[in-house]
Amino acid sequence: MARFVLKDTFYKKAKQEGFRARSAYKLQEIQNRFHSIKKGDRALDLGCAPGSWLQFLSEMVGEEGSVVGIDILPAPPLSAKNVTTIKADIRKTDIRGVLSEQAIDAFDVVTCDIAPNLSGIREVDDARIEELFGAVLQTVEAALKPGGHFIIKSFFTGIQKGIMEKLQKNFLKVSAYKPAASRSVSSEVYYICQGKR
Repeated sequence: MARFVLKDTFYKKAKQEGFRARSAYKLQEIQNRFHSIKKGDRALDLGCAPGSWLQFLSEMVGEEGSVVGIDILPAPPLSAKNVTTIKADIRKTDIRGVLSEQAIDAFDVVTCDIAPNLSGIREVDDARIEELFGAVLQTVEAALKPGGHFIIKSFFTGIQKGIMEKLQKNFLKVSAYKPAASRSVSSEVYYICQGKR
């Protein structure tokens, strides 16, 4: 019963506060605990649709900052002037071209709430997660500045140890965290990666 109350609480709160999805509160919790996003930051959000993380990032970076969202699905336009969205597959996106269009050398923070289509077959799902993670990590390596921060959603799977090891090679500190806003039945976990090497 508690799980449905939890779902209703965050769902209703998102509607009341104007967020497009309850997932905004996951990023809010992560920010309150790890403080990875700062005023004036240039942020990149991978898998941005429907746009709740874009909304939160826009508030966090403020007018001096900027946010770019990329998703294979269209994200409805936001009224915030510091947000740009790009409809594209991150596995095929020219991230250098995106940086050039934004007239910046690198992003200060990258966030990623992407979830692959899961089949329920462990081997298939592990392969999909690994492929998506590889594409995201390539983007981060190319687009995130040294010392920058990275937040990514993953899942408790057989390849989790390998994902953690790759992140630890690329960042000074990596923490695993499951926000209260995550559904209790979900296997999702977030990696908060601080200080790109």
